[in-house]
Amino acid sequence: MSTDLVPPSVPRPLADSAIPEGCPAWTGEQTRRWLSALPPRWLLPRLRGVRDEVVTLTLCGTAVALGYAGLEPYLAALLPLQVLWVLLRPELVRVSAPALVAAVVVTERTGWPTLVAAVAVAVASLVLAEVRLRARRRQKAYAMEAAGGAVAPVPGAGVPLRRGRFLIGWGLVALAAGGALTALSSDGTAPTVGFLLAGLGLSIVVSGALGRVRARRLLAAPVPVLRVLVREGTQARTEVFAADDVHAERPLFAVSVGEVDLDEEESGEGKSGAGDSGEDDDEDDDEAALLEMLDDDAPGPLREAVLYGVPYDGAEVVLVSADEEPGEEPEEPVVERSDGPVRPLTVLPSEEALPEVAVPVQPVLRWRAGWLDALATLILVQWGVWIGWRSFTDPGNALWEQVLVGLIGVWGAARVPVKLAWRITADRSGLWINGLTKVTHIPWDQLLSARHQSLELKLRRRGGESWAVSAPGWKRLQRRRGLVHPYDRLAAQLTTLIADPSLRPTGESEERERGRVLWPWAAVLAVGWVAVLVLARVNL
Repeated sequence: MSTDLVPPSVPRPLADSAIPEGCPAWTGEQTRRWLSALPPRWLLPRLRGVRDEVVTLTLCGTAVALGYAGLEPYLAALLPLQVLWVLLRPELVRVSAPALVAAVVVTERTGWPTLVAAVAVAVASLVLAEVRLRARRRQKAYAMEAAGGAVAPVPGAGVPLRRGRFLIGWGLVALAAGGALTALSSDGTAPTVGFLLAGLGLSIVVSGALGRVRARRLLAAPVPVLRVLVREGTQARTEVFAADDVHAERPLFAVSVGEVDLDEEESGEGKSGAGDSGEDDDEDDDEAALLEMLDDDAPGPLREAVLYGVPYDGAEVVLVSADEEPGEEPEEPVVERSDGPVRPLTVLPSEEALPEVAVPVQPVLRWRAGWLDALATLILVQWGVWIGWRSFTDPGNALWEQVLVGLIGVWGAARVPVKLAWRITADRSGLWINGLTKVTHIPWDQLLSARHQSLELKLRRRGGESWAVSAPGWKRLQRRRGLVHPYDRLAAQLTTLIADPSLRPTGESEERERGRVLWPWAAVLAVGWVAVLVLARVNL
């Protein structure tokens, strides 16, 4: 749920010269049919906020747990990877699922129960992957129908293609590292981690290669075109809307894009030359603007655009749009290529609405951690304790594994007090937030927004680091029961205070009301954690 104030959306116009002849607008029934072709929402990746981190950690933890349970290392890694591939790269599942069964068959130490389980996982992943792939074909058909036969050459087709190079390089590094770890270690969880790292590296290589192949096809010949609306969304992704969705109520999909330098096409090579200090200054400005954009997760202005290519889950596209910050003179359209695959969005308008909550009129307002934060802390602690116990009660584990688990426990000891005892105090000067080593003050004129997305509550400030805390939630249950998540209530109240200064507290909070630094509790927990692990190791 986004709880930013909704800015007025007046799409910035695109020059008529940038719109191909006969290019239709993607609107109305055509976009509804495209949305109806999407697979079930739980099958689509929703990589926002901390959700992707939670999924990744869960899959890695599952692989390590299966390795501890005595499963073959390659199986312990392959089973969680199947879930990842179903969500992100269903094309891989057509190969990985039969390979999983074949690997079990040729392994002498595996019995019938393992074979039956592998076949069940392979069949289930194949079915789910086919659901995703069939949905893609329907999306392609509906998008082609919406274009109505209108095609045009892609602008900037002569600019060298960089798509996929970075991913392929890093994927090969991860693949090699995983292979080396597997070959050099035969005990403990190292082989499982090696197979998992190799599988992740293979996924990255395939993602880069598929993106590069699809991007080449897109630039090779005239492609279907559609008129749409776009804006810069959160996490440096561009959101695409129907051409008639002038209030940006329902994004169709999001895609990471990079601007194309058309001058590079004309010259045939990148710009070079000594003494171009102006270019260096521009690069520094661009880097600073990029960092500011990554920190500022408020959506950008809505702009008219032309979409080149057929949009579907996993597609590559090119966008030609109006400039975000047009000057007094007419600006050239911005040409952008996708740097990542198209990802349909599953956020419904009802999820974007602010909850109806009142702001109490008091000299000083306070919010603090509640039962949901305690639940999140319990989940974190039991996961860490379980991993630590298994690591330190197994004499065969390597020293590096024990050191790693110890460091993870120290990190958890620093997180637990913050999750259990965070406090926000609002007075006339701004917000006071206690933390691990200090109490942070955010003046009202620096507080930009309060957002609750996925599992995370985030307060964003101007010229400083954002503050965030996370706790579980279940939006479907909340909608059915009419419940309001505590983070939604807090974000809505702070958004109201940001928008209306007359509702802000008028009193001055005392120092004792602002909460205390939490590092003493973290130090006690860290010392206790290390002491327990040392005693467990000594008693073996």
